[in-house]
Amino acid sequence: MANQKIQVAELDFDQIKANLKEFLKGQNTIQDYDFEGSTMSILLDVLAYNTHYNALYTNLAINESFLDSAVKRSSVVSLSKQLGYITKSALCSTAIVDITVNLSSQAVSPPITVTLPKYSPFTVNLNNVQYTFYTLQEYTAVLNNNRYVFNNIEIKEGSPLTFKYTVTQGQRYIVPNKDVDLSTLKVSVQASSMSSKYVIFKRSDTILNLDKDSAIYFVNEIDNELFEITFGDGVLGKAIEAGNIVHLEYLVTNKGSANNARSFQYQGSNLIANSTVSVVTMKSSTGGSEIEDIESIRYNAPRAYSTQNRGVTAEDYKSIILNNYPNVSSINVWGGENNKPVVYGKVFLCIKPKESLVLTIEEKNAIKRDILKAKNVISITPEIVDPKYTTIQVNSSVYFNSKSTNKTSDDIKAQVLTTIKDYNTNNLQKFDSIFRISNLMSLIDKSDQSIVSNITTIKLHTSVVPVYGIYGNYQIYLGNPIYYSGVAEESIKSGGFYTANSDQLHYLEDDGIGNVVMYTYSGKQKTVVNKNIGTVDYSTGLILIKNLFIDSLDPNTNIDELKFIIKPQSYDVASVLDQIISIPEELININVLVDTISMGNTGGGTNYIFSSSRS
Repeated sequence: MANQKIQVAELDFDQIKANLKEFLKGQNTIQDYDFEGSTMSILLDVLAYNTHYNALYTNLAINESFLDSAVKRSSVVSLSKQLGYITKSALCSTAIVDITVNLSSQAVSPPITVTLPKYSPFTVNLNNVQYTFYTLQEYTAVLNNNRYVFNNIEIKEGSPLTFKYTVTQGQRYIVPNKDVDLSTLKVSVQASSMSSKYVIFKRSDTILNLDKDSAIYFVNEIDNELFEITFGDGVLGKAIEAGNIVHLEYLVTNKGSANNARSFQYQGSNLIANSTVSVVTMKSSTGGSEIEDIESIRYNAPRAYSTQNRGVTAEDYKSIILNNYPNVSSINVWGGENNKPVVYGKVFLCIKPKESLVLTIEEKNAIKRDILKAKNVISITPEIVDPKYTTIQVNSSVYFNSKSTNKTSDDIKAQVLTTIKDYNTNNLQKFDSIFRISNLMSLIDKSDQSIVSNITTIKLHTSVVPVYGIYGNYQIYLGNPIYYSGVAEESIKSGGFYTANSDQLHYLEDDGIGNVVMYTYSGKQKTVVNKNIGTVDYSTGLILIKNLFIDSLDPNTNIDELKFIIKPQSYDVASVLDQIISIPEELININVLVDTISMGNTGGGTNYIFSSSRS
């Protein structure tokens, strides 16, 4: 009986060929053919190759049709457009400088004001490479004390370029360079080549509140990481007409390569005769970054779509910031009902920038004014707070078998140090992270095959900024339980400080039953000065200190913060609310010990060195 069925579930070439062969052998008309002969074998190869190619192409095409499985950038970008998402461009590194024009004694009748032109250049050498930063607008300074001072001037790294198109039927308006910072893109439309009239068009990412006279443009990424501009159609946005000339000006940037520059030199034309120009850096260059990568687009696009361009939930605010403010290393958002203390009607945003520890006041105001104001619900007030950094002191006793390796104890110590630093980089230093002691101990054991075991303990370090010369209240909220045994065991201990009417250093610690006490040392003897200067909630990690007068800090600490060392109840530590946890290298203490038992010591374990598992 003829075989009328062919197996179609196989994708492997050899199996496809075998299925074709079995099918043809089952046909009465050709069942006597030699299917291993060269001619028939070649025909089967062609059929199998064609089937294999089609199956592979179909599989790839289907994968590229979904945001979760697409691997080509063009596919991910195209799918994100369907969700109304606009990919983020590369960003220029940005610095803040003060510029002073000093008049010499030869200056006669200087003008009242001096203008710093748009695109004034400033150069800086960084890692033996020269970069040029530019102002993006004009600034004016007034003569005062024989000098002109331009304060808080923003300069951006890049190469200024211009391009223009004449409007014709079917013309596309493509920014022709890669690595363009779209935030620097200026679009103007000239009525004709003979006209002196220009209309400035502003970028819009929404169609809300647009009419036929709105001078706006839209921008989207196209192929090869280029961006295309589109204008309104005369209903949603002002339409441009044939013969108009579209002018584009923008910066092409070196992205993150120019970050962390500080020593700028003015290289522009002489602003005024008989003068010198000095530049003081108020904020070193930060924020330069690559164009948004595929995984970021894949993550952000559906979340941006779910916000519907408004801030209602905490996730909405997080998505809005990530979509509109690229200088974010990590972000956490929570409602006022979850805050400590509770504040209804507010949403708190805590942002860790990419190149610094906290945002400046100007950056916070710009986020609230330019990003959140138009998307915020009237009944909710956003508040941007600084991250609080809690550091973990790691004390690790590492046991190794010296007979199973040629490495010294210093070599083992170096490997363990690298392991802990890698754990810190890969797992911590961001919001919503958690330090897991078992994971770290397991990684330490795997640092070298000669390591037998380790005993690792931790302590937490945090601090408060003192207010000098007045009685102040201070709050520390860890969000992690503090060690509690019912007796005083220095679960909380502060650094030293001077208080009013005393030349002795004072310290704070807990008494084991929920009170914070203040004391001094006389030799090694503690003298309690105040038995209840604050309270401790051991279960939540909330420390409240009331009416503490700090005149100055211990000069030996060389910092302007009052430090606290805290024993946690659990060696697993979670990042809560505005906290970022990390393990700085200076707080890593490693003690490498020879494991005498694993070496076959015949002393019955009497020579074994024990390490405490208590912090």
